[in-house]
Amino acid sequence: LRSALCVPAYRAALASNFATGWVVMGVRVALIPLFVIAVLDRSAAVAAVSLAIFAVGNALVLITSGRLSDAQGRKPFGIIGLVVFHIGMAALGLTDTVTLFMIASFVAGVGSGLMTPAQQASIADIIGSKARGGPVLSTFQMSADVGAILGPLVAGAIVEVYTYGTAFVLSGAIMLAAALWWALVPDTRKLHEAS
Repeated sequence: LRSALCVPAYRAALASNFATGWVVMGVRVALIPLFVIAVLDRSAAVAAVSLAIFAVGNALVLITSGRLSDAQGRKPFGIIGLVVFHIGMAALGLTDTVTLFMIASFVAGVGSGLMTPAQQASIADIIGSKARGGPVLSTFQMSADVGAILGPLVAGAIVEVYTYGTAFVLSGAIMLAAALWWALVPDTRKLHEAS
């Protein structure tokens, strides 16, 4: 773990996994049903459909983005995915129609599908084939868990004081901050090729 923490891309992966936990496992699951009922004035079934549309957007690009991140590098797909995710997530809270809400859900899903394989492959590159990976992987997972716990708490407090839109835009900004962090680190694909 100490060696992995010395790798800039590992620290960027921790940040992006924290952001993923905050948004995907936290804010998206906790706030979308409330937003649909309180702002869009629709039933919880609409929230379920939007979560399914997110999953469709994610699934449509996962395999291709994984293959391309092996061929072209982890960094471009990590950055592009986080930026697309940011756009979709920020747009969710600014929508006022179900159609736009579903489009934003799809865009967020595509962003998640673009960045997830690249992020996970970068962790595999950092660990390599001969190192013990347990502590590195568990710390990576814990970063998402922390985000999943803090995301709904902070976003919920923001909704109470401000608006749903503010909470979703802030969550999108966290994804964008992770993308900027990724932009500053070297690609890990060279580590994979060297091992």
